[in-house]
Amino acid sequence: MAERIFTINLRKATLNAPRWKKSKRSVAIVREFLKRHMKADEIKIGSSITEKIWESGNQNPPNKIRIKVVETEEGEGEEKKKVIKAELLGVVLPEELKEEKKEEKSKEEIKTEKKKVEEKKENIKK
Repeated sequence: MAERIFTINLRKATLNAPRWKKSKRSVAIVREFLKRHMKADEIKIGSSITEKIWESGNQNPPNKIRIKVVETEEGEGEEKKKVIKAELLGVVLPEELKEEKKEEKSKEEIKTEKKKVEEKKENIKK
């Protein structure tokens, strides 16, 4: 699983687009950029990217956007696909949240085990 950070210049692409299509064109540019640079079969653009582009409406997208890209493989055997997931830089991906919750659970389990060991020691002393 590889992670990369890109800064995509959207200004050049939106200069040639009509005023009423600029944000739509910007989303397409992000997809094309990722396809070219990551050489992937499937690209999933997170909602944070589209929200940022459409934040100021259709006619005024941001000039540049920084994104974090995570590369994964899905499927088994010959059916493996290279899948790219992109989110705004600083936004936590859902997989990372799941991993953090697992770590928190393991910390809680450790605490409960320590309490059980201490209780057993106290019972032995009595």
